[in-house]
Amino acid sequence: MKKIEGLIAAPLTPFDENGDLNLSVVDEYVKHLEKENVKGVFVCGTTGECSLLTLDERKKTAKKWIQAGKDRFDFIIIQVGCSNLKDTQELARHAESEGATAIGLLPTTYFTPKTVDDLVDYVQLVANSAPNTPLFYYHIPFWTHVTFLMEDFLKAAIPKIPTLAGIKFTSINMFDLGRCLVLDKERIQVLFGGDEILISALAMGACATVGGTYNFAGKLHNRIMDAFNKGDMETARTEQYRSQAMVKIYVKYGGHPGIGKAIMRFLGFDLGHARSPNSRLSESQEAALKEELDEIGFFSWR
Repeated sequence: MKKIEGLIAAPLTPFDENGDLNLSVVDEYVKHLEKENVKGVFVCGTTGECSLLTLDERKKTAKKWIQAGKDRFDFIIIQVGCSNLKDTQELARHAESEGATAIGLLPTTYFTPKTVDDLVDYVQLVANSAPNTPLFYYHIPFWTHVTFLMEDFLKAAIPKIPTLAGIKFTSINMFDLGRCLVLDKERIQVLFGGDEILISALAMGACATVGGTYNFAGKLHNRIMDAFNKGDMETARTEQYRSQAMVKIYVKYGGHPGIGKAIMRFLGFDLGHARSPNSRLSESQEAALKEELDEIGFFSWR
């Protein structure tokens, strides 16, 4: 597939006051993300609360983002991973039928693959359900507890899965990241997920990144990439330190999509609240979050 460079945003799934889907805001959301200078979206991932959505909600969300973003973004990647193979295959078929640029794939996280070969077999079964759509395996071991080295996975998977396009690599293991970046460069792409350490991935050779904070700090992270590519490391580090200060506050208040939704409200976008079991910020907590972000200058440099 076309080479991905730059930022891919991981959208928050919008809900109304009753906690139901509110996809009517997606068109304006797309325009907002364009202003953040992102190249595409990674829909129904961790930031999109994928595991808290029903199958029907996943399909409706994917369809809306494809319709709203197809003429505005270069890449629309739909994450299809579920807790079971059959639902995952159904979402993969649906994403392909709707015209997704690619699909992302989380592994199952209760009964998990026990060997690299088990994982390859699972990914192959899903890939076969969308045989004309590139696939990115979603590696996020902190959440999935699937901890195989991605170099080992790629070496085993490349000969068996024709549509395998790469990995969404959300891990702090820079050694494994580097090993993946040198594998089959003409085919395999690595999309780095780690907003707060983006500069580390750029130093290893990454050129594309997927992040939840790009919903509201895309310009900031574009400045990191631009400065790095120009060899201006002082500016790149300064901007990365700002990103880290922001992420530290984000994590302090819960580190889940509800915090991102609160920040989006500060910017004038009401995407509702996160679903249970993620906690809902009280009015005082939300005010304190805004105050702390203001103290680090977020609203002036974001």
